[in-house]
Amino acid sequence: MKRILFFTFALILASMLIFSGCGEPEETTAPTTAPTTAPTTAPTTQPTTAGPEYGGTLRCVAGAIPNVLGYAPEKAPSDNFYMLPVIERLAEWGDEEGTMVGILAESWDIDSEALTFTWHLRQGVTFHDGTPWNAEACQWNFQMLLDANRLTMGQFIDSLDVLDEYTLRMNLNKIDWVMSEQWGLMSPISPTAYENSGSTEEERIAWARENAVGTGPYTVAEWQRDDHINFVKNDNYWRPGLPYLDAIEIRRIPDPMVAAAMMEAGEADIWFAVSSVQNIVDLQAKGLKFVWGPGMFLAILFNSNDPESYFADKLVREAIEYAINRPELAEMLGQGLYEPLHQMASSTWPGYVEGYNPRPYDPDKARELLEQAGHPNGFKTTLLLMETGIDAGSAIKAYLGEVGIEVELDVADIGRYFGSVFGTGWSDMVYSASGINPSATDLYIHFGPNPVTYRTGNIYKTPEYLAKCEAALAPQFKTAAEAMAKIKEAIRQAGEDAMIVPLFRTAECSIMQTYVHTEYPKIHGIIWRPYNDWMEAH
Repeated sequence: MKRILFFTFALILASMLIFSGCGEPEETTAPTTAPTTAPTTAPTTQPTTAGPEYGGTLRCVAGAIPNVLGYAPEKAPSDNFYMLPVIERLAEWGDEEGTMVGILAESWDIDSEALTFTWHLRQGVTFHDGTPWNAEACQWNFQMLLDANRLTMGQFIDSLDVLDEYTLRMNLNKIDWVMSEQWGLMSPISPTAYENSGSTEEERIAWARENAVGTGPYTVAEWQRDDHINFVKNDNYWRPGLPYLDAIEIRRIPDPMVAAAMMEAGEADIWFAVSSVQNIVDLQAKGLKFVWGPGMFLAILFNSNDPESYFADKLVREAIEYAINRPELAEMLGQGLYEPLHQMASSTWPGYVEGYNPRPYDPDKARELLEQAGHPNGFKTTLLLMETGIDAGSAIKAYLGEVGIEVELDVADIGRYFGSVFGTGWSDMVYSASGINPSATDLYIHFGPNPVTYRTGNIYKTPEYLAKCEAALAPQFKTAAEAMAKIKEAIRQAGEDAMIVPLFRTAECSIMQTYVHTEYPKIHGIIWRPYNDWMEAH
């Protein structure tokens, strides 16, 4: 259990926050009369040291590079993130509090009475092919995702209307504040470049898989699948004076030991999204520079919606939570870098309920509850996980074994694992990770009434919990901050229900040479502003 746990699926889950298949429509909420207007400007954070300086090629290493460059319906997690130098978003989180700011959209109006969501787009922006970014281009990109059933919350869009050159209206059948975050993360490409790339749809899709024409600060100079991708500066970028760098090169280095050696030898300038605890500890001692991110939320999920399952019984779920020593587990796996969790929220998360710890470690209480549930001698069960989670799984198996629950570790390859967790479902328990949003919206993305990620129906959600989730989406709330008190009520109710077992928050950072300046992944693991990155002379 002393080996280090590598969470290779962090970016996969982060990407699920952006695009997914659509579920069934929810009931329409009661309207209000006043529309709301969102913030209008995107941030450009200047470094605190002297500078910035122009020029240079930023040499990056990462565990993955894009496999699909420009065809959004087929994009995987790393595709969305690592193409941000080329393809920008409508809007995104602008700070660690989760405030949404415009990028290719300047602002947006949410009218709860008319059930409309209206985008006011940034003017004077062109795609790399010289064609205009406008409402027709925005409509085309949304429609492509809707047609492919790959737009989160797309089931709530009845139609799209171009009102003028820079205004797009969505006509909806339901509305809430979460939509601005989900739809704002849409990353448009040039419709003209796509349509002119082939004579058939098959040819155009094939072209878009290997090409991307966006509005970003860089264009693709070279791409070799599973090896590297190189970007060069876009001299016609719409932000005056940006970007600073001449080029960015990203090499795929899946082995963290190799990546660490490259950083130590000065063969790379930055290592993206590092979650390997031992490498973090070792490179801290070498004097390299760190930018810390939010980490991942790790938990045990149950097949509790099946009345034949052991886990349909709340007493059993409570017993499992009491049986696991989460502070010890976090310390063992994270070497002091992980935060043990006792609720469905990290202390760094805005929805955290101060002082709420419903089931601290108590193996005697776990045995008592199992006896009350009719299992005085325990029972046998399975825990689904990937090979990267064996250390954590082994510890969980040992803790549960001490109270009589015999756990078989069901180690799956990445295809079977994600196919089960996000598709067909699982039989008993699953060890899983999810992203942590700065605005607390991951409550809805992962565990809400209509989740984007855990959509299999395995997790039982009480009527009380679902009602509290819906109450936080009421139309009188225009932002997550306004709804936060209600969100906290839902978090507490999930704890009262023993819906899942929160385990710990992981460590995540980017490691860089001292002359590199970037904010990634400070705000969130899927926010990167490459136009702002720069290097001191070295």
